[in-house]
Amino acid sequence: MKRRDLVARLIETEEKTAQRSLLTENSRLADMKLAYLLKDTFYDLWTTQPKKVRNAASALSILAKQKKDLEIGALARWVSGIADLTRGKTEHAILNLDKAADFFSLENKELTAAQTRVSKLYALALLGRYDEAISCGKAVLKIFEKYDDDLAAGKIEHNLGNILMRQERYARAQNYLASARARFLKINNQPQVTMAENALAIIYALQNDFRVAEKFYHQALRRAQDLNMLVTQAEIEASMGNLALFRGTFRSALELLERSREKYISLQMPHQQIIAELEIADAYLELNLVNEAVEIYQGIAPKFAALKMKAEEARARLQFARALVLTAENTRAFAQLKKAAKLFSDEQNEVGVGAVKLLEAQMSLDNKAWREAATAAGKAGRIFSKNGNVRHGLNALWVRGEALRNLGQPAAEELLNKTFKASLRYENPVIAQLCQISLGKLKLQKRALRDAEQHFKKALRLIEDLRAPLPAEEFRMAFLADKLAPYHELAKLCLADEKRTFEAFTYIEEARSRSLAESAEDDPSLKPPRSNKLSEELGRLREDLNWFYSRLNRARPDEIPGLQQQARQREKKIAEVMRRMASAGGRNFREKQKFDIKNLQQLQGQLGNSRALVEYFGLDGKISAFVLTDNTLEVFRDLCDESEIPAFLEQLHFQFGALRYGVKNLGNFVADLTNKTNSYLQKLYEKLLAPLETHLDGRNLVIVPYRELHYIPFHGLHNGGEYVIQSRTVSYGPSAAVLQKCLLKKQTETEDVLLMGFADEKIPLVDKEIDSLAEIFRRNKHLRCRHLKGKRATFAAFRESAGRAGILHLACHGEFRPDNPMFSSLRLADGWVTVRDVCEMRLKSSLVTLSACATGLNSVFGGDELLGLSRGFFSAGAASLLLTLWTVNDEAATELMGSFYRNLQRGMTLAEALREAQLGFIREGSHPYFWSPFVLTGRW
Repeated sequence: MKRRDLVARLIETEEKTAQRSLLTENSRLADMKLAYLLKDTFYDLWTTQPKKVRNAASALSILAKQKKDLEIGALARWVSGIADLTRGKTEHAILNLDKAADFFSLENKELTAAQTRVSKLYALALLGRYDEAISCGKAVLKIFEKYDDDLAAGKIEHNLGNILMRQERYARAQNYLASARARFLKINNQPQVTMAENALAIIYALQNDFRVAEKFYHQALRRAQDLNMLVTQAEIEASMGNLALFRGTFRSALELLERSREKYISLQMPHQQIIAELEIADAYLELNLVNEAVEIYQGIAPKFAALKMKAEEARARLQFARALVLTAENTRAFAQLKKAAKLFSDEQNEVGVGAVKLLEAQMSLDNKAWREAATAAGKAGRIFSKNGNVRHGLNALWVRGEALRNLGQPAAEELLNKTFKASLRYENPVIAQLCQISLGKLKLQKRALRDAEQHFKKALRLIEDLRAPLPAEEFRMAFLADKLAPYHELAKLCLADEKRTFEAFTYIEEARSRSLAESAEDDPSLKPPRSNKLSEELGRLREDLNWFYSRLNRARPDEIPGLQQQARQREKKIAEVMRRMASAGGRNFREKQKFDIKNLQQLQGQLGNSRALVEYFGLDGKISAFVLTDNTLEVFRDLCDESEIPAFLEQLHFQFGALRYGVKNLGNFVADLTNKTNSYLQKLYEKLLAPLETHLDGRNLVIVPYRELHYIPFHGLHNGGEYVIQSRTVSYGPSAAVLQKCLLKKQTETEDVLLMGFADEKIPLVDKEIDSLAEIFRRNKHLRCRHLKGKRATFAAFRESAGRAGILHLACHGEFRPDNPMFSSLRLADGWVTVRDVCEMRLKSSLVTLSACATGLNSVFGGDELLGLSRGFFSAGAASLLLTLWTVNDEAATELMGSFYRNLQRGMTLAEALREAQLGFIREGSHPYFWSPFVLTGRW
């Protein structure tokens, strides 16, 4: 065996015992030459194969102990120091490198001693010991230049450039990096050229020369791929992702950052993986996925502290504070900001100190402390200007401009216009849209309405351009949630002109349930792309989650908290994996045409002459409503204050609570309870429907609620004489756009019916419900009815059969999860079907009935995006849903469902069949609790 063959075997061997045996068996080759060969191999591999690098370090350490040779020991410490860096053991790395350097210095091997200091500079920089690193770097650079060692000199210059870059000293950093690149080109060392070009690209990006930065990035990435430099590839992809984030190309940013993280995970480089997670959290924060970002920052900030990576810790804590401000946790935000400020100060990072001041300015702006905001933003802006940091500088200019606008200062308009132009020049559309919104508000203050409208329209176009490429529904929904101002301002401007009511309606619709409307398209390309590795992980997590769900159903009380915690952890992990799958790219989202006046006119035709659509909306804290018929569109402004509705709802649901366990023990109190409940239903009627009656003209109603109005049974409102449902049918829709997509779905022949039910002691009548419904459908020879109950009602059976069913009926326990609404679920025999599960299915159902508790409840996210079971089934393709707004009575549900389906078989429409079933309860004098939770949403 030759020495190179022995080295090859040693670096492939992970077990130390096996390495020791190899060296013992080949003792004649285990000498100084082998030691230097291991060291050189180590250097060749350390940017491409970290595992082999660590194996080489281990083999050298074993060789040093076997030979008891001080020079081999110094070589072992040298490479062990660098291996420590790949594992994040920075202080230990410095200790090993110093001991190696001390030995070579004592042996008068000046050049070799200097070479060990190259990696020490990187380690010192990670720990924030910049002055020490720069002093060390300059000293050894002179030695390398003395010996004409361009490779080592270039490495030192590269490290010095990186250190100065961390301190935001861009010009000096660029000089060192350019010199390093020139040395590497001179000696044709392609791996080092690659790393130098990546660093230069970062410097040019930080100085806003994006074209040059992109050129260097692409050159470096091509070289890294050709040379199989996986570590460097990951570094370049992360840098390119950060540049994409700054320029507002979020889809590209997510894909690049996720690819970078995946490489670090596969290379087992934990400290780099944490940095990748920091960058992904920053992307989430830009996309308004605030809770997800908070969770990441909260986890990684202490890790950076433990690793003594001060620069990264400072950035993480600053961003953590930003996220906490958005969740209104100001006390926690101030604590994180204080820590970040100290760390940046210790790092001598002026830009970081300025970023802290900028966030303080933003917080003052949010608290309407306009003068404090303007002053703090001005101070921060001067720091950024001095250091050439345009990204933060633009933000500071906008904050100052917005503060001055609120102070009524004439300088605001010029500053905001200047900032807008600069944001376009530096390709920052996020700041550009903020400037346009501010300018629009400024023009409103001056009563220059036409100019204001133009500014809001420009802001809207910028927002739409940013949103359109986002690769997943979750990202698009979150991004739009805090950017609704221009839509609402344009709606208000249109409402001021009675000739523009149609236009106002379309602006309200553009800001409402947009992501749900897009996902309701029967288009598989909207589903997230698949990655085999992540798909396998997702499958395992779902199996784990279902196991914990099933254990919870039969757990002892003392076991429940622990099982719930385990289940919640799996839920979070599933959500994270699905975001990663979406981020990884693969298919572009194809944006559909937004709801416009043409759609509105088409909807009028679909309503016909017997139906009116009532769409509620909120502006300036007041609830208003559009009433759309086949030939008119009217607007009713300021029906009530938004703040009034929660109190009415609380009172109503308090009344319903008394009936939850039936009426057997209530005796004569039932009539009193009904009267009390009707009084609250009447109050809601007087606020929300009575003002519209003159225009409704007795028509059937389609209600599009707004915020808390989603929890109101409009069909159960009482006008003092009767319930609304007694005079008309009532159905619902999340938005006019979603409703229209339901109406346009192909009307399939309802040949296949799937009835599934799973009973327990709390809902014992489920089996009876399924049996009675099966009997109803069997009477129709044109239908194929399959019914599954008890142990046959499994998750697998649901997944296998639901996609073929024209009518899908599920009778079981339902759970709405306000803490995590996308994991709201339906209980089957072997587990729970969650919203996320349903979203990934394709249904052709003309009707999905969820005969379970609270299946119609949703968390109402920004832009009236509904997060709950209804979202899952609409996304999967259902045209109509029959849902419940609260916990239903088992006996009442069984009776109502039977009546509903019998009415359908008699030829009634869905809305008519439900109304007739509910009228049966009213004729019997039933309390609204028993019949009014059932709502029909979608196609009527």
